[in-house]
Amino acid sequence: MCGIDNEFKDDFLNSYFETLNVSSEQENDWNLMILKTLEFREFSDCKALINILDDQEYVFKYKAVLQQKFEEMIHWFLYEYMGITSRPVPPYFPDQRKIDLLSLYILVAKDGGYREVTTENIWPIIAKDLGFEYKDGDYLRITYAMYLDVLEYYYKFKSVQEGVHVKEMVNDGAELTGDKHRKTRSEGMDQNENANNVYTSADSTQFALFAGNGWEDNWNLHKRRKRFNFSYMKKAMEDANRSVMQKGSNITKV
Repeated sequence: MCGIDNEFKDDFLNSYFETLNVSSEQENDWNLMILKTLEFREFSDCKALINILDDQEYVFKYKAVLQQKFEEMIHWFLYEYMGITSRPVPPYFPDQRKIDLLSLYILVAKDGGYREVTTENIWPIIAKDLGFEYKDGDYLRITYAMYLDVLEYYYKFKSVQEGVHVKEMVNDGAELTGDKHRKTRSEGMDQNENANNVYTSADSTQFALFAGNGWEDNWNLHKRRKRFNFSYMKKAMEDANRSVMQKGSNITKV
């Protein structure tokens, strides 16, 4: 047994601790330092933080700091950007249970967004995933609508607006280049070919902006959950309880 223990130690434990890369000197984690210094002064700062959430490994590694920054972002967006000062951040249930806005945002995005989750009635499952009861799903739906749905709308709107602006700049640049070099017929024909290439490049660039670069496309690669039938589950639990009570009654009679 000692030989087996030593072999296990050499083959597994030593290699495991080596992968931890533990150093006696405190190393600077630049990702963490940048995240901690992030401040919210305009909506582009909100977009930067939301874009970070595409990286699941990053979210897992720095979730504690991200939760704090996400609440700071929501507070700035509601109070400063939207002028809504009547909603406390972070939100709580009536019995003072805290709601993690970051986890709520990620889970809803993973299942297709607010409207998809509402249509498929997945809110009870979202509530259970967050450590609450099935019955708390409707309260979480209202919380998402009050705190996060408008943020999601602005994020998508700004992303589309920036994409349109980029395409207009590319098209304007192509037109200026065409006017400058269109001197002779042969040069004009060459320039038309170049312009067509530029437009093709611009179209492909615009297509890329809407075809997989957003947080929704990345999270939606996962399989979405089915519609949650709360009434069916309630009936099944009642039937199970009734069966247990009947068996217990039969044992008592014997």
